[in-house]
Amino acid sequence: MQMVKIQIPEQENRAKGFVEVACRGRVVCLAGDVFVVPEPALELLRSLGISYEELGRGGVDYAEKALRDSLTAEAQ
Repeated sequence: MQMVKIQIPEQENRAKGFVEVACRGRVVCLAGDVFVVPEPALELLRSLGISYEELGRGGVDYAEKALRDSLTAEAQ
């Protein structure tokens, strides 16, 4: 399964989108209101009329790598 790094620019939609996706699966939250979600979550967001910006894609380990990279950047 592909994992997708996204950012939801509108604050109101961000909260709604996060709750809806989190109720159905895994969400990794990163700094700057960036989330890593499973690819099927994108269809859910589209069906809810929530726009998002796709920042990257990867395999199952993509979420762990994104989280690790964000923590490394904070420590420097």
